Amino acid sequence: MSAKLNAAREALKFLGGVDVIGVGSGSTVKLFLQELSRLKTAVTCVPSSLDTLEQLARLGFPVTTLLHARKLRVAFDGADQVDASFNMAKGGGGALTMEKIVDYSSELLVVMIEKYKIVDTLGKTFPLPIELIPDAFPLVEEAVRMHNGQLLPRTGSGKVGPVITDNGLMLADAKFPDGIPDPKALEGSLKTCPGVLEVGLFTKHPNVVLVIGDEAGAKVKYSRKL
Repeated sequence: MSAKLNAAREALKFLGGVDVIGVGSGSTVKLFLQELSRLKTAVTCVPSSLDTLEQLARLGFPVTTLLHARKLRVAFDGADQVDASFNMAKGGGGALTMEKIVDYSSELLVVMIEKYKIVDTLGKTFPLPIELIPDAFPLVEEAVRMHNGQLLPRTGSGKVGPVITDNGLMLADAKFPDGIPDPKALEGSLKTCPGVLEVGLFTKHPNVVLVIGDEAGAKVKYSRKL
């Protein structure tokens, strides 16, 4: 059984009988939703991306927004990298802003990852996504350079030019060859740059559960001591 599937199935144990959940984005979240649909559980979902919304509609889940739900008891998401302090790099799929809004609106954030995504230092092998207004690119590029990084517009297939996010803004990737030694400081610094909507560093959620999958099963780690 795949590591992702093991993590997704273990994460189902944290539903806790709630009727509204937040739902992130990415391949592990897709597996989680497939497994959740098999339980025939009556649950309404707050999606974090158009891609997740499409899957929820296809699986027949009712959806709502944070304007209606206000706060969430639990949200389920994946991550691209996680360090020992539960700092996370996320947003590889380009939905970082809404992911952060949904995740931070939850009392408990359940993050499903494969074992290899636990790293000593964020950023060495995963570029940091930044969502920004296009005209702000030179400003943000200089800010990234001051932190020993390089900012590049993300490009994709199907259109000319940079990838455009669900919010209609530009997506860029910051590469840090030596990694990100202080994720909280970098997040704070880049967020002060005019034109930056969001940065793919998640460092401030107070109650995170990591569900770590491998080929043999899954284990759980808590950011809070129980």
